[in-house]
Amino acid sequence: MKQKLGSQSLLHAFEQGRQLLVYQCHLVKRDMMLVDKVSIYLFENSQTGHVEAQMFLEDIAQEYLDSITNDILYQKDYMLLSVISLDRKIANLRCCRMKGLSLEERKNYPYEEITELFVSRHIHPNDQERFLSCTDLDFLRKTMEKQGQFSFTVRSIKNMTERYTCYWLDRSENMLLLVADDMTQELETDVLTGIPNRAGFFRHAEKILHQKTGDSYAILFFNIQRFKAINDLFGYDTGDRILKKIVELIQKSFLNPLITARMEADRFAALVNVKYLNLEQLTELLHYSYRDGNTQIELHERCGIYYIPEQCDLSVSDMCDCAKLAKNYISNQYVRPYAVYNEKMKLEYEGNSRVMINLEQAIEKQEFCVYYQPVYDAKTEEIVAAEALVRWIPDNQKPVLPGRFIPVLEDSGHITKLDAFVNQTVQEAIARRYREGRKVVPVAVNLSRMDLMDDHFMKRIWDNLAEKKIPINMFHYELTESAYADISDNGVRFLTNLQKEGAKILIDDFGSGISSFSTVRDYEFDIIKLDMGFVQRIGTSKKTDHILMSLIELAHRLDMKVIAEGVETKEQAAFLKEHGCDFFQGFYYAKPMPLKEFETLLDQ
Repeated sequence: MKQKLGSQSLLHAFEQGRQLLVYQCHLVKRDMMLVDKVSIYLFENSQTGHVEAQMFLEDIAQEYLDSITNDILYQKDYMLLSVISLDRKIANLRCCRMKGLSLEERKNYPYEEITELFVSRHIHPNDQERFLSCTDLDFLRKTMEKQGQFSFTVRSIKNMTERYTCYWLDRSENMLLLVADDMTQELETDVLTGIPNRAGFFRHAEKILHQKTGDSYAILFFNIQRFKAINDLFGYDTGDRILKKIVELIQKSFLNPLITARMEADRFAALVNVKYLNLEQLTELLHYSYRDGNTQIELHERCGIYYIPEQCDLSVSDMCDCAKLAKNYISNQYVRPYAVYNEKMKLEYEGNSRVMINLEQAIEKQEFCVYYQPVYDAKTEEIVAAEALVRWIPDNQKPVLPGRFIPVLEDSGHITKLDAFVNQTVQEAIARRYREGRKVVPVAVNLSRMDLMDDHFMKRIWDNLAEKKIPINMFHYELTESAYADISDNGVRFLTNLQKEGAKILIDDFGSGISSFSTVRDYEFDIIKLDMGFVQRIGTSKKTDHILMSLIELAHRLDMKVIAEGVETKEQAAFLKEHGCDFFQGFYYAKPMPLKEFETLLDQ
């Protein structure tokens, strides 16, 4: 295009420079997402001698994109940088350093085609759906309009963690800038200790195990005993220094760990070559005297060990769970502070988990039944009381033995729910017979240590007793010695008030624990129940017989009655009668039975 100009100022400028750039701008071609540079120059027509203007149109797409992305590229070494047109659905790659993706830079690709290529060749199968949803153009448009910036993380097929971030490049033209950077090391490193965290351990360990070197490996799972108390007593700074010291001890030890990681809090894991795993030395490693100025702290660790079999289908995460599970089976941490995983542990753990998961459902389905075992007067051999025992009978399955589920519920704290069910069932049964004018005997209900720490549970017992309007002496409550180990002040008051109102308090399994005498010294009981271990050994030695005779005499001197549990033979009953035992309970007289059978026995 040529144009005559009459402006004297333009002519003057031309005379000075003999050429003048009058106008220059950039235009975006919407259909191809390219850029043109428009320039207008003044020049002298050699034929006419007139000063004229001419416009030049240059394709500077690459130059333009380079200029606006250089600042970003210089800030960080990105793995990917792409310009995206939301309207035209085109992606222009400016940088791509991702393995397995041989893509040309500075080239426009249809957006859907390039994302599908990324998903199939680069993104981990478990994260492919997330990647597609986060890179959907409609989703990006709405999200960017609200937030102005958007980031998400996914894993690659190499299990590397990548962060993808979108910025507005030109909001008026709906153009985005998408960058990706490798966040693996940052996200897989524990900030405090500088070693890998859980995710880092899983990835590095899998890489080592997949190399198939022919060596044998094991995973060790450590934790520091009572570490919370250390933080509370000495402060978190001291706690942090201890954690760093433990890492140093493990890494520099005879174990020569291939990788050590902090899994969480005071828990660590290590992948080691079995040839370096010496269990005697491990015992020494797990005890350390930490000194900090004038402070000395004795640190005791526990360790679970999982030997990785040659053919193993477990993930590293599952292997760590096995090692962690083994740690829970350490019986004496001071003598042997480690344990080796075996399949029996897994079966027991799974069974315990099913017990806890199915508890409430079993109560609702009435799978738990209360059985009653009569207690007989030693002189008259008449039924004078009973003990309530719970049985679990799932639908169309064999009964679950109490020894299988009671300890699990006690350890987990779920026992209170079951005890509440048993207590209410017993009270309702006694209340019904009492209203009907039929024979009623006291029934003992077992209480656990968790019950005596639960104010709501204790209040519920009082409320139920008040509602039923039955003489409170119809109720006995049995506790083991362990229940008194952590008993609260409220628990002591609860039992004392029950006694004042007329209920009887029994101590169960007396003689089986090392603290039996201090327990009867410090707390008030109405009845002691001799541990069946003593009863079953009657006649086997004079020592056993004399101990049993002495226990009965001691109880009477302390104004307590005695129930002998586990009486199974005529000879045992005769011995106990001779030496003043007050009551018998055992298979020789009657086994635990359902309520209907027990009522029939009472009605006779």
